[in-house]
Amino acid sequence: MTSQRWHAGRASRRTSRLSHCSSMLVIVAALAGCSADSQPDGVTRSRISDPAGDVVVSGLGKDREIVSAAPGNTITDIVSTTVDHGSDVVTIHVAFKDLRPRQYLDLTAYVTTDSTGSRLPTQATALTYLGDSSIDVYGAGGSRCSAATVDIDYDVDPLTMSVPRQCLGQPRWIEAEVRAATMRYGEATIGPRGDAVWEDHAYRTGQEPAGGETHARLHHP
Repeated sequence: MTSQRWHAGRASRRTSRLSHCSSMLVIVAALAGCSADSQPDGVTRSRISDPAGDVVVSGLGKDREIVSAAPGNTITDIVSTTVDHGSDVVTIHVAFKDLRPRQYLDLTAYVTTDSTGSRLPTQATALTYLGDSSIDVYGAGGSRCSAATVDIDYDVDPLTMSVPRQCLGQPRWIEAEVRAATMRYGEATIGPRGDAVWEDHAYRTGQEPAGGETHARLHHP
């Protein structure tokens, strides 16, 4: 499957499915600013663990809005997230319980900076499916950051996104909300689980109410 066909099909299907789980995926929640207290200017790196087994799922059964615990889903299960605001690059390193190369995974970071103000955060999304991977980063005005990269190690289960600071407007500080999601594709979409979306939030446990949680504010070194 070509990258173009994969992304076109993914965008169409994901738009349809996520309409059933708005309670889970609320992009504008990142604007709520519910981060930890601002840290001293010298703090440039954050590492936060997330409990294993706290994945949730929606889109099952007749009531698509019901969100249920899905502790058996290990592909989506985030166990730790490290964000590093480096001199030239922002890296987001997410460790999972059990990444698998042929499964679909969508990891998205909503990055708020000192310059975003009332605008939506910059969205960085890494995708992996059938052994292929890609990353899309869109900044202010919809401009695409072609220099961003994604690296996945299926042996030890981390995914790392690297975003040049210039794509974020050379920020003085950053805050990021990080979410992972998986769903079914192809013939697997037929049946009672065809519209299901599994999700894990890096800074929230299970079905706790969404609030745009982020790591502590990280300053440019």
